[in-house]
Amino acid sequence: MKNKLIALIILLATIGEASMAADVLKASAQTFSITPKVGTPSGHTKTGNKIEVVYGDLKTTLVLFEEGANRLCYLTSALGVDGGALNKASVQILSKTLQIDPEAVVASSSHNHTIPWLNVDTVNVPEPGNPQRLSWELGQDYLKKLQAAADQLAKSLVPVTVEWGVAEENRITYNRRGRRLNGKTYFMREEDRMLVGEGYRGLIDPEAMVVVLKDLKEKPVAAFSFFTGHPVAAYNPEKLMSYGQFPQAASEKLSKHLGGVPVAFIQGCGGDINSKHMLSGTIEQARLLGEQLGDSFIIAAKSLRKSKRIGLEWSREPVDIPLASLPSESSLRKDLESIDDFVKRGNAGDENTYECVGMNFPKALSPVYRASLVQAVRRWYVWALEQHTTQNLKNVPTTMPISIVVARIGDVGFVGLPYEAFVKTGLKIKNEAALPCVLTAGYTDGHLGYIPDASAVNDREYQAGYFRYRGNVPPYKAPGGDACSIVAVKKLAEFAR
Repeated sequence: MKNKLIALIILLATIGEASMAADVLKASAQTFSITPKVGTPSGHTKTGNKIEVVYGDLKTTLVLFEEGANRLCYLTSALGVDGGALNKASVQILSKTLQIDPEAVVASSSHNHTIPWLNVDTVNVPEPGNPQRLSWELGQDYLKKLQAAADQLAKSLVPVTVEWGVAEENRITYNRRGRRLNGKTYFMREEDRMLVGEGYRGLIDPEAMVVVLKDLKEKPVAAFSFFTGHPVAAYNPEKLMSYGQFPQAASEKLSKHLGGVPVAFIQGCGGDINSKHMLSGTIEQARLLGEQLGDSFIIAAKSLRKSKRIGLEWSREPVDIPLASLPSESSLRKDLESIDDFVKRGNAGDENTYECVGMNFPKALSPVYRASLVQAVRRWYVWALEQHTTQNLKNVPTTMPISIVVARIGDVGFVGLPYEAFVKTGLKIKNEAALPCVLTAGYTDGHLGYIPDASAVNDREYQAGYFRYRGNVPPYKAPGGDACSIVAVKKLAEFAR
């Protein structure tokens, strides 16, 4: 009887140890880079302009989490991995290699404006000499390196703990939704910011956040960095360059501080937040912003807090974004007249082409380029007018269904939004979340453009009025993008328990 009791105790202990081993949180990470050539088509603008100068490489970082049978893989990059053909090809490789559901791949872009376009088409190969050949060659280089990185991920998983830290960084960004004396909003570009005053910031998210994954010897094995703001320093769509901007420069500095581990950058809800020096800045100014943010990341990394919670939880959550009614027929016709007049004058070189249908344009862009930006929204007005003339208003959608990803890794929450969320949406999640640290990520698993928060749905400057660039979509109405905040906060509260 005594021997049987001892055997039972040993068996229960063995089962307990095996269960604990199966449920421990593990992680691994890989970083790789590609470097475009001068002449490669741009990946952000749709004007056909090509990259004229290259400043270094562009990094992509993968982080794989595993807890028992549960896996979640983050793909973060300066490149546009959040949507389109590049996203589809990347998710396919990671899903197949890691043997996970495609929904377990979270693809998040820094939304860098100074990147090349990657052609990942493996069937229709451009001929040598074709202007698109450089994009194709770069795309194949990316796919090859992504596959190699994915092959290493599952082989290098180690048990990890989760720690996080926060520092304040208020030197490099500002809220770019200005408001005139008549109450109307406008896109505050660099020249407008300087008119308001060098010290202007407006409402921003100043948190430079760092999440560090450490092995059982307290040695960092990977990290996440987080900040909120368009990486557009020294960016000009008519004079294009390739550069990793402040997300990559700052993350590289943090990586060096942590011993060279991979660092995955997460872009915040920066729909209405700009970095300084857009359109008129220099590469030196752009590099300085990266240095400043990197210093703040290091400050955060020097005051890390250990998670009290353990484990990994995540889910995909459906959200319905409410849509408003279309403008009246008379107002649409009036706006169409304004658009046609603006485009005609811009194409003729008229410098006095700065404002049209709620949007404003900087002197740094040519009149022809300004005209092209307005021309792009004309088709929306034509579509909206047709809904009136064909008496089809009853069939116009009243909601736009989307999906968001919500996760918890230890004490760290993550919310991934497939659009350019305004800063108030991100702050709402952070302020109401039941977790002490939340990475509120825009530009994740989709690029639906700007979706304003509840306070901005009736504005028509570039960001709030971006629905006009998307095609057959009515304006948004309250709560707008904050509908995602409501769902995310509720889910994070469930995970926090």
